[in-house]
Amino acid sequence: MLTSYAPYFEDLMLWRALRHIEHGRYLDVGAGDPRNGSVTQLFYAQGWHGINLEPAHSHWQRLRVERPADRNLALAAAAAAGQADFYEVPGSALSTLDAAHGAQLRADGHEVVLRQVALQTLDHVCAEQLGGPLHFLHIGLADAAAIEAALSGFDLARWQPWLVVLRAPHGAPLAQLQAAGYTLAYQDGWKHYYVAPQQAALAEALRLAPNPDDGYQLAEGHARSFPLDDWRQRTAAAEEEAATSRQWAMAHVAEWKHKYAQLEQQRERSEQIQAELTRVRAIADEQAARLEHDRQHYLDQRAQMDQRLAAELARVADAHAQVEGVYASLSWRITRPLRGIKLVLTRGPRWALRLPGRLRNAVMSRVRRLLGATLRYVNARPRLAFFLRRAISRVPFLVPLARAVHLRVKFAQSQGAGSSAIPSANAHAPADLSQLPESARRMFEDLRRSLPHS
Repeated sequence: MLTSYAPYFEDLMLWRALRHIEHGRYLDVGAGDPRNGSVTQLFYAQGWHGINLEPAHSHWQRLRVERPADRNLALAAAAAAGQADFYEVPGSALSTLDAAHGAQLRADGHEVVLRQVALQTLDHVCAEQLGGPLHFLHIGLADAAAIEAALSGFDLARWQPWLVVLRAPHGAPLAQLQAAGYTLAYQDGWKHYYVAPQQAALAEALRLAPNPDDGYQLAEGHARSFPLDDWRQRTAAAEEEAATSRQWAMAHVAEWKHKYAQLEQQRERSEQIQAELTRVRAIADEQAARLEHDRQHYLDQRAQMDQRLAAELARVADAHAQVEGVYASLSWRITRPLRGIKLVLTRGPRWALRLPGRLRNAVMSRVRRLLGATLRYVNARPRLAFFLRRAISRVPFLVPLARAVHLRVKFAQSQGAGSSAIPSANAHAPADLSQLPESARRMFEDLRRSLPHS
């Protein structure tokens, strides 16, 4: 399926005649846009290459970008080389070399840019750029004078393009084509198709107009197709709105995903906290059960201790009653003098044996106190202490004696400060309480000590 770009299907007509040639060459004068309305785009897509002459700067820039395999020259074809004023209407096919036409375009409201362009003959261009047979020449100029000027600088007999396609002249066929022996093979009221004398067989392929047998489709935005600019604008606006809506939806989806992720994290954390609370509750219940068990055990022990204490108190009360009975008995009062005599007889000899030691200890205690007071008195008066030490030091045998006395006094003072009085034992002999528990015996002793003795 071929794609036609030419406004009046020129590319289909030429392809029908030249389709048998692989990698052919073309020369397009006034090539225009590389796609919209181009006669050579179909051939370029099929592997052909050629020379494109386009003085309009905007079209030439696009040709350089989209036709890198072609020779794209910013020139205008003329009868001789030189410079000329060029009235360019950017982005359109209305550009011209005619000053009057340029003024009219400006008067019609078009943006017209005046520039200087180079003029060159087609002979010179082919001599420098062609490098092989020229299979077709297309002149896309609208002005008849410009077409004649371009052909005036082109030697058809030398270069012999197989086919020549140009705007239909208003009068007789151009003299240059007739002189070179070219014959008119087809015309559609807009373009004329000429065949070189050496390629007369190609005229048969140009006999019919483009038809469905050519197997073609129109390029997007073709001049003969339904205008799509309005639909393109609407589509672009719809796509922009859809893109905006898509971005909004994606942003909201991302936001909801983020919120959902946060909810999931919070749910997982809540589950973890719930599991931890369950574990802590189980531990607390276990500890509470253990505490309840311990409390019950302690209550049982307390009840047992209360029972034992009540029994012990009863036994103590009985023992106390027995002691009171013993103390109140007549035999106890009668035998008191005998017990006193027995105590004197028992303790008298031992007291007599310890009497000298007691007297000696009493004397030594008084001497130590006197010496201590003396030493404190002397130590409190440095001059007196210095004088006594100096006097004692002159008598050698008194030095160790004084030192020993001093140490003994200090030791006795330290021992006397930490000692405590030893309480005397009870004169009365205790009853036989060996069968009682320790706690009962202690209570009995407390009671005995609290009782007055006669």
